[in-house]
Amino acid sequence: MSQAASGKRALKLVILVTALVCQINTIASVMLADIAAAFPGASNIAVQYVMQSGMIGAFVISLLMSVFTTRFRKKPMILAGLAAIFLGGLIPILNHSSILLLDICGFISGSGQGFLMPLMGSLILENFEGGERERMLGLNTTFITGGSALFLMIAGPVCELGWVNVYFVYFVTIPAIAIVQLFLAKDEKPQRTPKTETGGTHRPPISAKGWVQCALIVMMGIGYTAFPLNLSFYVVGKGLGSATTVGMCMTVITVVGALAGLVFAQLVKRSRLYISVVAAGFGLIATLVTIFAQNMAMVFLGAALAGAYFGINTASPGYYIGRICSKEQYGPTFSMAMSCNFMGIILSPIILNLLISAWGGDPEVPLNAFITGAGVFTITLILQLLWGVYLTKTLPPEDSGQS
Repeated sequence: MSQAASGKRALKLVILVTALVCQINTIASVMLADIAAAFPGASNIAVQYVMQSGMIGAFVISLLMSVFTTRFRKKPMILAGLAAIFLGGLIPILNHSSILLLDICGFISGSGQGFLMPLMGSLILENFEGGERERMLGLNTTFITGGSALFLMIAGPVCELGWVNVYFVYFVTIPAIAIVQLFLAKDEKPQRTPKTETGGTHRPPISAKGWVQCALIVMMGIGYTAFPLNLSFYVVGKGLGSATTVGMCMTVITVVGALAGLVFAQLVKRSRLYISVVAAGFGLIATLVTIFAQNMAMVFLGAALAGAYFGINTASPGYYIGRICSKEQYGPTFSMAMSCNFMGIILSPIILNLLISAWGGDPEVPLNAFITGAGVFTITLILQLLWGVYLTKTLPPEDSGQS
């Protein structure tokens, strides 16, 4: 085996192992009820932020990564991200006397995710081409969603032994740190661009096309988040099922999302620059099926379709960025794309409530969130279709060797 091939295999191992653990902070959802019982004086918001603070941490760091990727080497940042996740799990084991401390630890572990997701995307874009790149983007998605599902399955039984014990699951980052240290080659520090005549410096810019792509990612996040945020209220309130069946639906989403990652390369081969149209279509149909659901079978179908959306949409930003950006723009643009994804998720409840109120609906009714989410998906699908048409006309064919 050549040294180059061996290096590629080692890089794939690093990317996939890191992807497996990067969303481990989702296991916080398992212990929220027990944490609420342990801190009876804490507000519901304070308890929810044990998990939600992780999303905020991921958003803040991924936003900064658009600058960090142009100034610092990737290997130390990957190790820093894994260390942050580990610390976010270690500290509560040592001291779990304050809900505020748990919220802070959620932010710390989420910041690790904010480091890792942009860096994994950048490594794939910079080191793989063509079909191999698309396969790696899909596998990256499969390991992210599959890892999340795996650790949720582990965390459930562990939580029965006491909610603090769930934080021991974060220790899986230790072998991940070892693998990165051993198998990821030391990369060169990015070169600072020369000063201009006016004394300023040029940073690798995010192109106009990159900003459009980021805006569409925000819209996709707003539309989709209506589904997981309101599914429990909708199913239980309509008498279709219980919290247990809602949990099964969420498992369906992650499993189908992982499977979608496995076939992402084949989907891209057929749809090319319309792959996000496919994703938005799955999201819209999932929402509509759930709106008209009369039984849990239809809800499970909606969850499966939502999972297909989730898997495709998680992998597709890397494909678009690889097509519309130059190599020096990969890191900053992918980081901003991940930040915009988190932004859409964080802002979704606020924006959906404003839209519901604007058309005279009651934001407290879960059905209205699904209806509004379907509207957002419809608009986004149309915009994605127009974007695909524009890119198809303006970008060179992929087989030309240009990206």
